[in-house]
Amino acid sequence: MRTFRFRFSKTIILLQIAAMILAAAAIVYTAYRMATVGFGSASLIIQYVVLLLFGVLALVIFSAMLIRSVYVVGKKEIVLRFGLIKTVYKIKDIESIRLFSKTNKLVLYFKNEKYTVISVKPEWFNDFIREVLSHNLNIRYDVSITDKDEDE
Repeated sequence: MRTFRFRFSKTIILLQIAAMILAAAAIVYTAYRMATVGFGSASLIIQYVVLLLFGVLALVIFSAMLIRSVYVVGKKEIVLRFGLIKTVYKIKDIESIRLFSKTNKLVLYFKNEKYTVISVKPEWFNDFIREVLSHNLNIRYDVSITDKDEDE
């Protein structure tokens, strides 16, 4: 079993960190308001509960995305863990793997005419492909090389 980290752009990482900071600030501010203003009315209590729940939920979701976003290539399946979401791809259902050299994208094509784009560091493409092919030798692998006509 081999693990490959999901690749986020620097902008996405900064936005996730900013969202976690805002969520923590919302929790702290709500706790401060609870201590200073108190629980004067039912609507105020509902407001506190909602703000605390959303703050905690945002912290959990965004931190899980940063910490636990990986591809795990096993003997029979590829598991994508994207934060709290888990997606399983059966290796036996993969028909082909194609590397698009112009866009630097790695795509898995399945028997049911579906596909998924693998988002790992380009330096890991060969290791990822080698790991998947080692579990199913019937998978076709090719590289899409662009022609000069496409650039014009």
